[in-house]
Amino acid sequence: MRKWLVLMVLLLTPAFAQSVQVTAGSPFGVNAGIRLPLVPFVLDGRVYAGANFFTGGPASLGGGADVLVTVPLTDLYAGAGLFYATGTTVSLLAQGSTGGGLGARGVIGTYLNVGLPLIGIFVEVHPMLFFSGSSTFGLGGAVGVNIGF
Repeated sequence: MRKWLVLMVLLLTPAFAQSVQVTAGSPFGVNAGIRLPLVPFVLDGRVYAGANFFTGGPASLGGGADVLVTVPLTDLYAGAGLFYATGTTVSLLAQGSTGGGLGARGVIGTYLNVGLPLIGIFVEVHPMLFFSGSSTFGLGGAVGVNIGF
C-alpha cells in the first residue's frame, strides 16, 4: 500500500505545480524543480533536484525541499529548507562534505521585473548549514528562470 501511495504522490505532484524552475548556483550547481502553492499568494513549497559538475571531482547529485513565504505586495520571498547531497555542494564560504550529507538552508529572493508573460527571472541568496561531520556554515546564491505563474 505504501508503494502505491508514494507512486501516486510522485505522479500527481507535478499536476499541482504552479511553475517549473531551473537555477544555476547553490546548492548543486544546476538545479531543476517545481513550485507548489501551499496557501495561495502567501506560502509556497518548492521541491528540487540538481547536479554539481563544477567542483572538480566526481559529480555530486542531490535534492531538497523549501517552504517559502511571499511578502505581500512585493516581489520578495523568504524561507527555509533541507537538502541532501551525495558529494560536494556549491558554496562560497565553506563547502559541504565531499562524502555528501544533510544540510539546511535559508532562502531570500526576489523576482526581477522583465515583463515577459509567464516567465520570471529571480535571484536568491542562501545561507547554508552543513550537518555532516562537523557543522560548517556556507553562503550561496542562485539565478533562475521560473516558467508558470
